[in-house]
Amino acid sequence: MKPPRVVVVGGGPAGMLLAYQLVSNGVPVRVLERHLDFEREFRGELLQAPVVAALERAGLFSALLERGLALPDIERRMYVGKRRTVRVPGPQERGAVVSQPGMLALLHGLCMRYPHYRLDFGTTVLDAIQEDGRVVAMKTRHDGVEDRVDGDLFIVCNGRNSHLRKSCGLETEQFATTADALWLRFDLSDAPEALPESLQVHMFGKGLVVVFQRSTGHRLHLAYSEPGDLNRLRKDLPELRRRLLPTLPETLRPHVERKLDEHTEWQVLKIVVDRVRHWHAPGVLFLGDAAHTMSPSGGQGLNLALRDTFVAANHLLEALQAERPLDAAVFQRIQEERQPEIDRVQAGQTRAGQMVLKPLGVLHMMFTLLGAVMRFAGKKMQGAGAVPTVEPRYLTPLTGAPGLQGPTAP
Repeated sequence: MKPPRVVVVGGGPAGMLLAYQLVSNGVPVRVLERHLDFEREFRGELLQAPVVAALERAGLFSALLERGLALPDIERRMYVGKRRTVRVPGPQERGAVVSQPGMLALLHGLCMRYPHYRLDFGTTVLDAIQEDGRVVAMKTRHDGVEDRVDGDLFIVCNGRNSHLRKSCGLETEQFATTADALWLRFDLSDAPEALPESLQVHMFGKGLVVVFQRSTGHRLHLAYSEPGDLNRLRKDLPELRRRLLPTLPETLRPHVERKLDEHTEWQVLKIVVDRVRHWHAPGVLFLGDAAHTMSPSGGQGLNLALRDTFVAANHLLEALQAERPLDAAVFQRIQEERQPEIDRVQAGQTRAGQMVLKPLGVLHMMFTLLGAVMRFAGKKMQGAGAVPTVEPRYLTPLTGAPGLQGPTAP
């Protein structure tokens, strides 16, 4: 049976990790990426422990560590207020921070070892082309020239609220969310001792949330979220300083204060929590944020997208080995295996979005009560939200990969 030509739309973490799983198991893959390289706008970098473990078993995480592209043993901590007077209850969550450009470049390098792999940078996918009710090609634009890319199966991993949903006839349901977030990035290579050892989320009530974490290359990522026009706030530096700086710990505040200016890297991230009712249509499958957009809360979007690729590769390659068609039945099995976790996480994000709108005193009481309930209920309740097991059966190990080259941290 001749393997299908798979076209992956989007060369982000989900698209590249899926491409590697398919390519290394003999499936021809072409990736379409609109950026000119892997240096892209702000992206999530926190990997949860189960994803780290899967990458470690394949040798991918070790390769990132060796190149200085990952920071291991990072804990996510959530607090009510600035000080650690009330810590949000629950089990400790430890994972790792990875450089997205470094991880993508590593996966690209691995895929390039196979002759049936191709990546087209600078290629914008404009629309899906259908014939007889099936997606058979993508309409693209590269260097101002429009073209089409044909394939046997299209997997859409191009991120938040993908415009291809509409052209493929998929229905979307959206949930209530919190305010948008102003995402800032600072180079603290001149003061690395000030960088936090953990990812910290501080909730100050009435929708004000501040998140900060260290990143590779001695950088600080900081997200500021509150109701209102954050684009206008970013342009009013005195007001931004007045609001932001008091929320930061004293060890970090002076460094952000001296570096926060008109040259600071920034982006306003629109917070969306939604999902398509069906992840697929004839000839096309949606994964990650393209299928179920997550809020940045807890770094869930990146991890859920990578776990989507593990399940998708498992089912797609299993069907090919059994010489079964890659049809709606296979796509539906992928969605059914992933849907329970997606539903649970999105429900939790929706509840959290409503909770952070409460006044600080109410938040304090709510989490104090929740902590008491969880201590009384014990480990059974704490484990109720545990991440289900997703075992990637086709994540090819790196053992014996000769001359593997890759980027290193700056």
